[in-house]
Amino acid sequence: MKKFSLFLSFLVITFITLRAQQKVIQLYDGPAPGSESWTWNEAENDNNTWQTKVVYNVSRPTLTVFAPEAGKSNGTAVIIAPGGAFHALSINSEGFDVAKWLAQKGITCFVLKYRLAHSLTTDPVAEVMAKWGKKEFEDDNKAVIPLEIADGRAAIAYVRKHAAEYNLDVNRIGIMGFSAGGTVTSSTLFNYTKENRPDFAAPVYPYFPAEMHGTVATDAPPIFIVTASNDGLGLAPHSIDLYNKWLSTKHDAELHMYARGDHGFGMRKQNLPTDNWIERFYDWLGVQGLLTKKIADHALDVYEKKEFVFAEGKTLPYRILYPANYDKTKKYPLLLFLHGAGERGKDNEKQLAWGSKLFITEENRKNFPVIVVVPQCPEESFWAVMKTDQTKQPPVRTFDYTVEPNWPLAAANELVKKLSNEEGVDKKQIFISG
Repeated sequence: MKKFSLFLSFLVITFITLRAQQKVIQLYDGPAPGSESWTWNEAENDNNTWQTKVVYNVSRPTLTVFAPEAGKSNGTAVIIAPGGAFHALSINSEGFDVAKWLAQKGITCFVLKYRLAHSLTTDPVAEVMAKWGKKEFEDDNKAVIPLEIADGRAAIAYVRKHAAEYNLDVNRIGIMGFSAGGTVTSSTLFNYTKENRPDFAAPVYPYFPAEMHGTVATDAPPIFIVTASNDGLGLAPHSIDLYNKWLSTKHDAELHMYARGDHGFGMRKQNLPTDNWIERFYDWLGVQGLLTKKIADHALDVYEKKEFVFAEGKTLPYRILYPANYDKTKKYPLLLFLHGAGERGKDNEKQLAWGSKLFITEENRKNFPVIVVVPQCPEESFWAVMKTDQTKQPPVRTFDYTVEPNWPLAAANELVKKLSNEEGVDKKQIFISG
């Protein structure tokens, strides 16, 4: 009976482990671009001076999936890039342990094993320490860092492309990275495309000198940065510089600078405030609105998600519905459909809450082919210039039509002009409703 109980315990532990690590995904079909000639195989080391399990000699990048329990996913995903001086991956405290913690909170995690500099022995940590500060070390890193950054971008694009398979929101895909993984993470914040743009990023004690910075885009995602003032590698200024860059360009940023913690604390317990950094990250996700479970209405996916850059720091999200069998050489009416105050925001979704299904019925799409544009006004503004007298009950609102419109409405007008020139629009049939 005792043996049977032990066997059952083994089965339960195995089942839990299999559930936590659902599967390993090859990031590329075939050899990774830029390293097609690499023939060495990935390996692990448990006995090194870092005193933690490390993975080394990654030549074929992968994503290890940590999914929440069935029904508990909130639709947010985090790609996790462990650190290890570009030669190894601290796979537990900066990878799997992070993913397990977040998965318990409903967040789907993908631990990225990105390409690494080639180790010639079975102890990559000893090799790193022997080369540290030498030209050989710099040359090895210089050669592999662009490949690692490419893997980070590819990981974001992969998760976004396969979001439906994991019940994810394509607009809630972020990336987190530690040390060298922080280099990968921070680099994805610049020069991104629609496919590989992170919706949020969390560099943790990153190596990211100012010369690696690019131009901050108008739609730059929010960032959460963690480091310690006594970082043993002297990397704290890298976090400060990145934070200040976001701050100076008026983008959303949060920085946690702990007095103590050194470098590489990850999920290790030191009986210091850094032990709780991941809870602060979770709090931040909540502030960003990334923890609420969304109920997707896939019928509305026919409204394509787009953005219109009106001016520096003023980007208008909008959805557009094209007629069935849209032919750009033909001319169609255009309808600008404006939502109410309750649907303001930046998720490019809430504005479809009311009225949008009217235009997607089979009968209406067949009998009334029209281009429908549904922009979303930001929370801090309104479509109309309005004053509210709170001294009266109920409050009295008055509208001022003699002044220039608020920028979101001005942007919507410019968007309509742009579409009428670029799409198949009948300029004699442009309407506004809401």
